[in-house]
Amino acid sequence: MWNKPYTLREGTAIVVGLLVTGGLLQVTIGPLEWGIFAWPANIITLFLLVLALIIVYALRKRSYFCRFMSTMQAAIPAIAAAAILTLIMGLTKQVAEGKAPIDPLGLTKMLNFWPFVLVYVWMTAIVGEVTLNQIAHFSWRRLPTLTSHIGLFLVLTCGTLGSADMLRVKMFCEKGQVEWRGLDTFSAVHHLPVAIQLEKFTIDEYPPKLMLIDKMGLPLPKGKPENILLDKNVKSGQLLDCKIEILKRIDNAMPVMLSKMVGKIPGGMMSYIRMDSLGQAHNKDGYIASDATGNACAVLVKVTTGVNTNESSILGFGFHKRYQHTITGWLTCGSYLFPYQSLKLNDGRSLVMPNREPRRFASLVDIYTQDGKNIHTEIEVNKPFTINGWKIYQLSYNEQMGKWSNLSIFELVTDPWMPVVYVGIFMLLFGAVGMFLTASRKKEVKL
Repeated sequence: MWNKPYTLREGTAIVVGLLVTGGLLQVTIGPLEWGIFAWPANIITLFLLVLALIIVYALRKRSYFCRFMSTMQAAIPAIAAAAILTLIMGLTKQVAEGKAPIDPLGLTKMLNFWPFVLVYVWMTAIVGEVTLNQIAHFSWRRLPTLTSHIGLFLVLTCGTLGSADMLRVKMFCEKGQVEWRGLDTFSAVHHLPVAIQLEKFTIDEYPPKLMLIDKMGLPLPKGKPENILLDKNVKSGQLLDCKIEILKRIDNAMPVMLSKMVGKIPGGMMSYIRMDSLGQAHNKDGYIASDATGNACAVLVKVTTGVNTNESSILGFGFHKRYQHTITGWLTCGSYLFPYQSLKLNDGRSLVMPNREPRRFASLVDIYTQDGKNIHTEIEVNKPFTINGWKIYQLSYNEQMGKWSNLSIFELVTDPWMPVVYVGIFMLLFGAVGMFLTASRKKEVKL
């Protein structure tokens, strides 16, 4: 080994050495903290890296190792090691930024794992040397390959060094109040150049569902729970041995007793009323339609249960007998004003209406910026709004209040280096298409 010319064995030995060195660094000083590369440290590091690569390329005639860096024998083991580590990262649940890895090795925080970092630095150096060699021996025929290598170098360097400048914060906006502060993963407060005022929160919910639960509150049947989706036209359904008939449905309902109190108590005080004492009252009085804040869907159901038993007669002949039991009552998932109501069956089971699942939720907001912009828009889940380099995502809301939430939680993300990474990705795609077309032309010429 280490006899010229170097082969894959030497290339593999370098990679193994980097993995061992990274392991020692991981044990001694802990995971790499990318925060130390925040601006201007990242641009200085990038400049020094490019300068070092130029110096290494200038020493090619004097150093065999410098020439070896741009060979396939050096690249293949580096790419293989990077691919394996990336595969491990994909198969391992990664912890969020700002949290410690949950495994002793640090594989659950791979981007901060020293062996992973060193292998990628080595592969980046190889890509850089190959790129410099192609620039020094430029030809239009190799333009697609050169473009791909430059794009890959930009993605590897700017995607990692630029991560230190990425800021991700949560903003809690109450209705009618302008908010300009955000909390990062360490709960540190950041005063942002973007302010948001929540005008209105809206939510679309899936139709309510009915399901059976046992005495322990577990859905039935165990392992594969069944439910009835109460679309507008559903009048009856079957759950296990229970026939369920919908006698009455009120989409916006309020307990009768509570509806009498709404006009007497200020709306702001309603959320502080303890409604446990109303649980028995609205069993008798039922529900009425109401447009008041805090209403919820309620249904009056008739449940018929039947149990099949096999008994033996005096003569020894078996016969089949069926017992049935019918019960009628109200069901509701409840809201922040009043508790949910279930219907208890004679065998200890209960028929319940779980909380309705949100299908879509969005916020109507006014956005203000330091440079004087004032934008009125709607922010929806998976449809972020972009302004001045910030992406604003609808993250959550006050789930306890549900559709009556007066709070929206937004996630604001800025990544100044991301445009450069996008340029690198487009260069990779352009180079790949160019190499494909070049290869096709060569085949045509040979034919």
